[in-house]
Amino acid sequence: MAYPPSFVDEVRRSTDPLQIIGEVVELKPRGSRWVGLCPFHSEKTPSFTVNEEGLWHCFGCTAGGDIFRFVMDQEAIGFTEAVRSLAERSGIPVPLEGGRSQQSGQSAVDRNRVMAALVAADGFYREQLHGAEGSRAREFLAERGFEDNVVLHFGLGFAPDEWEAVQQHLLAAGFNEHELEVAGLVKRRETGKGTYDRLRDRVVFPIRDPRGRPVAFSGRIIGEGEPKYLNSPETITFTKSQTLYGLFEARESINSKGFVLLVEGNFDLIACAQYGLQNVVAPLGTAFTEDHARKLSHFTRKAVVEFDGDQAGQAAAERTAGILLGNGFQVNVVRLPPEHDPDSFLRTEGAEGFRAALSQSVTGLDFMIHRAGERADLDTPRGKAEALSSLLAFVVPISNRVERAEWIARLAERLQIEARLVEDAAADVQAKGRRRQNRVRSKAKSSEQQESASSWKAQLDKVTLAESELLRAVLEHPEWREQLEEICPFDAIRDARVRALLDAAATCDADGVPVDTGNLLVRVAQEGASALMSRLRLEEKSPLDWDSARNCALGIYDDSLRRRLREINKDIRDALESGNHELFGQLNKEKITLAKRIGSV
Repeated sequence: MAYPPSFVDEVRRSTDPLQIIGEVVELKPRGSRWVGLCPFHSEKTPSFTVNEEGLWHCFGCTAGGDIFRFVMDQEAIGFTEAVRSLAERSGIPVPLEGGRSQQSGQSAVDRNRVMAALVAADGFYREQLHGAEGSRAREFLAERGFEDNVVLHFGLGFAPDEWEAVQQHLLAAGFNEHELEVAGLVKRRETGKGTYDRLRDRVVFPIRDPRGRPVAFSGRIIGEGEPKYLNSPETITFTKSQTLYGLFEARESINSKGFVLLVEGNFDLIACAQYGLQNVVAPLGTAFTEDHARKLSHFTRKAVVEFDGDQAGQAAAERTAGILLGNGFQVNVVRLPPEHDPDSFLRTEGAEGFRAALSQSVTGLDFMIHRAGERADLDTPRGKAEALSSLLAFVVPISNRVERAEWIARLAERLQIEARLVEDAAADVQAKGRRRQNRVRSKAKSSEQQESASSWKAQLDKVTLAESELLRAVLEHPEWREQLEEICPFDAIRDARVRALLDAAATCDADGVPVDTGNLLVRVAQEGASALMSRLRLEEKSPLDWDSARNCALGIYDDSLRRRLREINKDIRDALESGNHELFGQLNKEKITLAKRIGSV
């Protein structure tokens, strides 16, 4: 649900940005600001800056925004989740559907109560592992070669072989049965009367959110039996298709190493950590999804896929590589022997053998070409056509033109097809994709911008100097806004982020509130606006005077008139070619009027 602006503003004003950001970045004062190493890219010299308003900007990677954008980028969550997260930290009641507030004890499915139950269950499972009941589980983990430091690092636990162990513990702690059911900790009996523990006689892996809080659990059976892994159901705190096991623990290592290693299972991940590989994540008993890729893109654009060596594992690796390639990742795939998974391979070959396998990984598309060759006879025309069709689906979406052209050339070479034919086939796939996108766009009713974070960050430097300076003038001197708009109507401004912030300033005036950071950002939904605003606020420039601001407005207006004049000249040529004399006359009159206005400017 979308929260009302008044609630978002309350959360913003109740949050200490320096405390939140300081938990992630070691900030050092520099004048009236604080600086540190950017958490969103690897750097040795601090280029990450925060001011007293809580606006932050990295002058290295251009990321920036307010405290909500920081939480969104750091925790890989959406705006609504970021607002809710900060509200919970500040103890502010969160609005529910229908305008009610989420107060402790007010609702049977209070999110705070559910989170508290999960934290309590996490502590219970860990106590059980290290107590008398957990001896068999500890032996099982020791047999797998997992040392105590790794077990403690990931917070592994044990669910006793009892029907109501965690349930009775949590009921005694003051939680009710319905809260435990909503948290996914217990399951209702088939008779409908009463509940029982979902996890029993299993090693327990806590699944954590980006803040390190347990939101669900995964249980691995001790010994033989099915299912081998049993995960929490989807709940108000946990969505499988958006959650990667180990991401909380791996974030810093992913950032420092510059890539992520994807494995299939929890034990594979723990085994990697045991051998010093920390930048590892795993999907949770589900296929890798687009949402998983988007979440990883907040931390890196390079991925190595190392799934089980059997046919099922290699098929999953192919699907995963395809999704990552389609989301702009640089992908490599490690092919393990059919009898191994990463866990068993590590125990057999050790860290050196594992690193050797990593160094011998192949590119994602080379792996997919190999897989296509396993399914089709590439010596026959039909086999080549089938392979080309399946592979182009992954090659065409690659955004980098040089890289895409290189892969098209490589496909032609590997499949022994004329390069011209492969290029024609790629153009057909691309054209079909565009037509499909156009149909989707024509049906779309949302006014929200659909650009990705990486897209608007890449566009940040494309705002013209005149437009950014005009915006800076209004931010520094809100009282100039109406005069500047009289000189240059703001619809003449080309950059959507600048227009959105200027419109928000007008809304602040209409609402009778100050044109400050909080009031502006709570009234703007344009993607990238907060990053642009943070850069302008944090750039060290001399204050603008009225003459400079006026000249910017005049320049933008003049540019918009000349743009329109070029369009009219083209339309006049088209009207003459088509013999449309009436349209020619109308356009010529507009051209004369425009020329006079340009002269007056």
